[in-house]
Amino acid sequence: MTSGKYHDLPSVLMTGATGFLGREVVWRLWQSGVRVLGITRSPAETSPFIPVPCDLADDTATLPEIPGTNCAALIHLAGHYPGGSVSPQALHERGTERAISIARQWNVDKIIYVSAYGAGLMAPSDFQQTKWTAEEIVSHSELKFTIIRPHLMVGAGSRSLNWLARQGRLPMVALRPIHVADVAETVIRALWMTRTEGKRYDLAGPQLIPLPVLVGQHSAIGRLKRRLTEQQLERIGLSVLRAGFVDGSWISDFGLLPRSPMTGPGMPTKY
Repeated sequence: MTSGKYHDLPSVLMTGATGFLGREVVWRLWQSGVRVLGITRSPAETSPFIPVPCDLADDTATLPEIPGTNCAALIHLAGHYPGGSVSPQALHERGTERAISIARQWNVDKIIYVSAYGAGLMAPSDFQQTKWTAEEIVSHSELKFTIIRPHLMVGAGSRSLNWLARQGRLPMVALRPIHVADVAETVIRALWMTRTEGKRYDLAGPQLIPLPVLVGQHSAIGRLKRRLTEQQLERIGLSVLRAGFVDGSWISDFGLLPRSPMTGPGMPTKY
């Protein structure tokens, strides 16, 4: 679903434009006629966005010059992924500070930041802790902000799911994964909504799905293993660790009904 209001946006500045979520967001904006200026370490020869060369994790890198265009907002998606060469602290904390510096330099007064479900000061992982620190940097930046905290994002081309599929035996943990297309639509709607400003939203899908079933669905293991896993889980019942329910303000404020992450994963967006 797209909206004609997207056409009111002259252009947007974005980090993480080449990532899993970034490709989906860029494609939807491009389809709507919105110009995207993507901050990237290694600009590709062909892409649907205007590359702005800059390494957010490099404190010594020179900030890019003002491009002579009016950017309505900064969409900050850059984040650490399993196997990535940049540490979560460098990318989430210092990278967020540098992204905000660029936004101020270009007179951008609004930021949409994609954090992570469960982010917190006392969270169990460096990923979630540094995402929380980045949230605090964003919320104290004096920019208008909306913070989006998605659960595990799924869909074709997910680096996280591909990494999990290679880990062998997975813990019997239940999650509420969300399809990447729903997160992308939420990001784009936040661009023109004012009632979401100053708020943080937890995003999760409608189904509570055990991690082994989820990974099996989105990998090449096949239907048989997935079917057997589901039968085993029926016998396990309440022994599955259940994830918390999601704040319904996301659905009411954005007017979205999340799709099932177990059906229609689609094809990865490529450019």
